[in-house]
Amino acid sequence: MLARLSQLARHSVIYGLSTSIQRLQGLILLPVYTSTAYIPSRSEFGDYTLVYTFIAFMNFFYLYGMDSALLRYFFLGKHDRKTVFSTTFLFLLSTSLFTTGVIVGVSPYLAQWILSDAGLTVYFRLAGLILLFDSLLNLPYLILRAEEKPIPFTLFRTFRFLTELALNLLLVVVLKKGVLGIIYANLAAAVLNFIVMVPIIRRYFRPALHGGLAGEMIRFGLPFLPNGIAYMTIEMVDRFLVKGILGKDVVGLYSANYKFGTIVLLMVVAFRNAWQPFFLKIAPQRDSRTVFSRVLTYYVVLAGTIVLTVSYFIRDVLTTRYLGKFYLFGEQYWDGIPIIPVILLSYFFYGIYVILTPGFYILKKSQYMVIFTGSAAVINIVANLVLLPVWGIWGAAVSTWLSYFTMAFTIFLAANRIYPIPIEWMRIGKMFLLMAALLCVYYGVPMNLWHRIGILLTGLVCIYGCILNTSEKTILSGRVARWLPVWRNRP
Repeated sequence: MLARLSQLARHSVIYGLSTSIQRLQGLILLPVYTSTAYIPSRSEFGDYTLVYTFIAFMNFFYLYGMDSALLRYFFLGKHDRKTVFSTTFLFLLSTSLFTTGVIVGVSPYLAQWILSDAGLTVYFRLAGLILLFDSLLNLPYLILRAEEKPIPFTLFRTFRFLTELALNLLLVVVLKKGVLGIIYANLAAAVLNFIVMVPIIRRYFRPALHGGLAGEMIRFGLPFLPNGIAYMTIEMVDRFLVKGILGKDVVGLYSANYKFGTIVLLMVVAFRNAWQPFFLKIAPQRDSRTVFSRVLTYYVVLAGTIVLTVSYFIRDVLTTRYLGKFYLFGEQYWDGIPIIPVILLSYFFYGIYVILTPGFYILKKSQYMVIFTGSAAVINIVANLVLLPVWGIWGAAVSTWLSYFTMAFTIFLAANRIYPIPIEWMRIGKMFLLMAALLCVYYGVPMNLWHRIGILLTGLVCIYGCILNTSEKTILSGRVARWLPVWRNRP
């Protein structure tokens, strides 16, 4: 088991690097995006947020579950892999071209409805082109995941990141094109990324479409569309509700702080990239469910530790003046920092949801997944409508947490019936109690930096002494013993 978990961990770390590189771009550029020298107001930052909310939401319509179908039939289908890839690519190409045409045609109405400014039509025309290239780019990246080639995956992601970062610096910092510069940089990077990945596409593509396979893949994949819509409702609808109830200026404040809460999401997405091929490959093995259970335990301990660590020190990181010249986060956004731990905790529960998905892939029960995300989406909308007028952005943050907790809880109930795994309740329960206690202390007790360091170290000692078993302590102690001489000998 340890060998397989080590492989999963290695692949997750490598995917984590690529995922972090891609998604951290938004965090890396926040000092620019939250500076009035480049994005003059929180309202304009709100425009940027709403456009990218639209892009994220539309991604699911562009893919309509065919990405999940490709991965599933790549491993467990009856057709050869080139047929699976080619059929998926041709379907996505045709539907993506059609959907982009529709978006370009109705872009003036989208600009008026979403941004309350028809003069910003160009934002949505460019968004349609970004969605076209990104939907096609998903397929070669899925191939690299299926082939368990995380290093090429990471290199291509890094190329995309560096290209987009350089173009942002040129268009936003040097030429000061504002939000339009951000969108142009994204589109140009997507086009260049597609060009460099053409060799991977050519390796699997042939101009032939298998009608029977296409129908089977669509039947498997389409249930993921309402599931994806429900998920994006959870993830994104709060921005639109905040705009409608509190205004575009508050959208900017909320979204800027929300980005730091996605630190745990980076970890979850990286893990998911390695997790899906992993559980599909080992599913036929006799001890697979025991392996899945141990993965859940390790995730809860590791992700919980990250949630606590970031929560205790994020304010210090964001409000320190570096080199006496700049902050990592614009001062006009500091009022929203207290919501960051709530967003971190939300994505912690999303990770639990991801780990409990294997049974629905293996048994082809994908149609049930919309129940979990759908119920969470309803809770998200209702909670936002009730809490936003009373608690402001705190209402949006709490609604996000309620949604992801609902996803994790409902999928657990269903998975326990159709594909139960032997969950280590005692260890997971101890970690939950420790997280609850330390977060209550964080919010309820005034502390200076040294107090927070002391409390967090105490929590780590509790994890080591009360949650890890003997073999895990031995492995961890051995690794620390090997690291210490290296650290001491550093110049």
